[in-house]
Amino acid sequence: MMKWQSKPIGDFLSESKTISTNPSAERRIRVRLNAEGVEKRPIFAERKGVTRYYIRSSGQFIYGKQNLYKGAFGVIPDELDGFESSSDLPAFDISEDIRPKWIEYFFKQGDYYKTLVSLAKGAATKRIQPTVLFDIRIPYPPLHIQDKLIFQMDTCCSEQSKILGEISHQEILLAKLKQAILQEAIQGKLTADWRKENSDVEPTSQLLERIQKEKQRLIVEKKIRKEKPLPTITPEEIPFEIPDSWAWCRFGEVITLISGQHIAVADYNANGKGIPYLPGPSDFGAMYPIYSRWTTNPKVCANAGDILVTVKGSGVGKMNSLIDDGVAIGRQLMAVRRIILNWGYVWNFLASEYHALQDAKEGQIPGISREDITHKLVPVPSLAEQAAIVKRVEASMDSCRQLETEIKHSRIHAENLLQTVLKEAFTAT
Repeated sequence: MMKWQSKPIGDFLSESKTISTNPSAERRIRVRLNAEGVEKRPIFAERKGVTRYYIRSSGQFIYGKQNLYKGAFGVIPDELDGFESSSDLPAFDISEDIRPKWIEYFFKQGDYYKTLVSLAKGAATKRIQPTVLFDIRIPYPPLHIQDKLIFQMDTCCSEQSKILGEISHQEILLAKLKQAILQEAIQGKLTADWRKENSDVEPTSQLLERIQKEKQRLIVEKKIRKEKPLPTITPEEIPFEIPDSWAWCRFGEVITLISGQHIAVADYNANGKGIPYLPGPSDFGAMYPIYSRWTTNPKVCANAGDILVTVKGSGVGKMNSLIDDGVAIGRQLMAVRRIILNWGYVWNFLASEYHALQDAKEGQIPGISREDITHKLVPVPSLAEQAAIVKRVEASMDSCRQLETEIKHSRIHAENLLQTVLKEAFTAT
């Protein structure tokens, strides 16, 4: 068979420039990234007369000048016929020699759109102008072959969507399973049989006394500061029942909480000089930080074994742990330092849905205050049971991680399905 002919895509496109004489913020469209198509834009406040808008029609090809190589392109659907966009989202009428979906699938195949980054030009803001877009060559088989291949690709897309939907459902169920494990752990349900077989452990009351003595020692030695007394626990605050051998206390009674402080840009570097500096969660790894900044002017330091919690900005509630002493932390972070308690039990408590540090107060910007952490109620079992809980949680999480790996492989396979079909469709032989 002969290879398909190819032509500059500009041979099939003509830019539509019908000016909107009565522009409306309620009739704007935008193009989503990652080749996810065209949708109605949320309503934003606008200054009248500043930007010129153009009428767009269903079936037109549209793209974002700044983000084409990030997947900002698509075909305008029927329900957005007559909507508007600025010249930064140009739209094009398509000749009858090529199907709109053929063009759309062409840019999707092999993530071809990502290769177009080199075409973006400009000083302050880089854009891909229509004249540059028009030079891209596109293969175009006869219309009946386009229709046949588009049908195959549409069918594959539909099947892929169903599979990915099921995978997303599995991911949700797995997340719920993890939370259920943590919840049963901090409620004592995970170790009910353990308690029956181990009734001769140190009472929780004695453990709490030891913690308070240790805390007083640290205050006397000026290793931590004395803080205001925490509120007395009322019966109405108790969120759930715990075993009789356990006790409720304020989290601030059994930990020291360290608030990070901002370090000016001039006082940290990326050349490894000084001590590691973590301004926020951007350097958090899966479990431990991956350092990319250092400072010779630290203000607040966390140590090995401290649990870092993101309390401001993006990623509120995200956690990480330290295995190094003397790490400077910024104001986006607080460090939870346990006193005697089992480290794994403290981590599981912070990760549990009950604690839900990431929940923002209604009407407020997401953020976590010191009181949100120190005033939280924590159920405390004996040290021996804490260790047993951690061991059982880890065993359960191992099973969850195996399921997670299987789900990830399924997702990768499903996401590759369409690319396989696209590759076959656009390989002309």
